[in-house]
Amino acid sequence: MSDKILLPHKITLENRKDMTVSGVVQVVSYDEYRIVLRTDYGTLVIAGRDLVTGEISSATNTLKLTGKIETLQYKAARDKSENLLSRLMK
Repeated sequence: MSDKILLPHKITLENRKDMTVSGVVQVVSYDEYRIVLRTDYGTLVIAGRDLVTGEISSATNTLKLTGKIETLQYKAARDKSENLLSRLMK
């Protein structure tokens, strides 16, 4: 069994309007109210108003964005070995 090496993950927020996120594996979705990012540490949901994705670097796995940032929320990665029936039986 091999251990996965996790990308370093860091969030820098300036005055609730300029944000840089490193360790981004995938931009799942985005619009002016919500940006959903996948990181090795879980899914990050950024909510606010007038959100605009700026520079996205696949070389450094970094995303820059601007807008009125109101909330940051992590959602834990779901265990892929767990099927629908076992989740319902909990």
